[in-house]
Amino acid sequence: MTGPFAWQAAGPMLLVEFGGTEKTLRSGPSYQVGRDPRSDIVIDDIRVSWNHAVLRAERGAWFAEDCGSTNGTFVASRRIDRFEITGDCVLHFGSTDGPAMSCSLYRWERTDWPSVDRRPSAVMRAPARALRIGRATDNDIVLDDLGVSRHHAELRNVGDGRYTIVDLDSSNGTFLNGARVIFTSPVTEHDIIGIGPATFRLVGGELRQFIDSGDVSLIAQDLTVRLGDRVLLDRVSFPIGERSLVAVIGPSGAGKTTLLRALTGMAPATEGAVLYDHRDLYSHYAELRHRIGLVPQEDVIYPHLTPRRALGYAAELRFPGDTSDEERSVRVQEVLDELKLNQTTKDRPEPVADTPAAALSGGEKKRVNIALELLTKPSVLFLDEPTSSLDVELKEDSAISANRAGSRCTGPCAANPSATGRESSSSRPATASTWPAG
Repeated sequence: MTGPFAWQAAGPMLLVEFGGTEKTLRSGPSYQVGRDPRSDIVIDDIRVSWNHAVLRAERGAWFAEDCGSTNGTFVASRRIDRFEITGDCVLHFGSTDGPAMSCSLYRWERTDWPSVDRRPSAVMRAPARALRIGRATDNDIVLDDLGVSRHHAELRNVGDGRYTIVDLDSSNGTFLNGARVIFTSPVTEHDIIGIGPATFRLVGGELRQFIDSGDVSLIAQDLTVRLGDRVLLDRVSFPIGERSLVAVIGPSGAGKTTLLRALTGMAPATEGAVLYDHRDLYSHYAELRHRIGLVPQEDVIYPHLTPRRALGYAAELRFPGDTSDEERSVRVQEVLDELKLNQTTKDRPEPVADTPAAALSGGEKKRVNIALELLTKPSVLFLDEPTSSLDVELKEDSAISANRAGSRCTGPCAANPSATGRESSSSRPATASTWPAG
């Protein structure tokens, strides 16, 4: 079985606890236990062999296997060569009173499933022959999103209960379980189809549809980033609820940007997972990256361009070639209005939207950077150091803009540690705070 639920069908996850540290093991890879520092679970005890044991899942069941260790692996005082883990148990390594590892199984519940299964936006009959999906109004399913081509894809019934998804030469792609479809691909009930902000699944004789408009969660699970012998992030876990704004706060070198790059998939963590709507972001990155916006620390607009022209050029690059000039202009105007870049005052008779970027203040440039990411209506918006180098008044202006942008998004910020922008030289880790957006 393949697809987004292949790991569920393969069996439960194994939760292990050793030395006060918990780790979640997923079906698929084998996990080495031993004194070797490169082991997945390192036990620094002289009774434990260099490569002592291995934990692995086979056909939906978890097993602990001794790798010919000198002093043995034990369960309930019994030395084992291979042991099936069927419930809570304790493994001892090296002797019956040696280092102990607690093990328990965790099975995914329906609340852990993607939204297309838990709360579909629409449910319809599966097509008797063919069903076309796209932005144009003459499609069977109309997706009103400029990231979707006019005639984007077609779901075809090929008989005997079998279906295929056909990409109609779309600009931004049709995806099956996170991988881009090249021309055509068979579809089963275990597969998720992704088109722009929409996901689809065939269930029985029905087609379920979910429109991602920001009502999704993001979960970081045991994110660890290593660079050589250095550990930049150490087992970071936290949930981000739907339509919430999260601030990651910490001094220089605390790992804020490293965390942000791991959360967005730009630089995946060495270990751990990021779940976007309970789908693995890293394995579905080709599809899900289109739903994530990232505002970098640096200004990304050319100094001689006005924000309106910069947004216009960005719209040409990001939207399909069949998007009309009028459609792009309307979307640019919506974003400019949303971030109040069209307003004029006595002191500024010309709106920010029509002022060259070189003449804009720091806070105005930040708003333009946010506007560039909002063009494609991301469901999750990340901002890296959104208030760095700004004075107190501009920090407040930037925060208001970020909150306004987050009113329909889930999104964290990698923020400065204090209102004045001073950063401590200590090595304290970053912390996170969450509150509703809007």
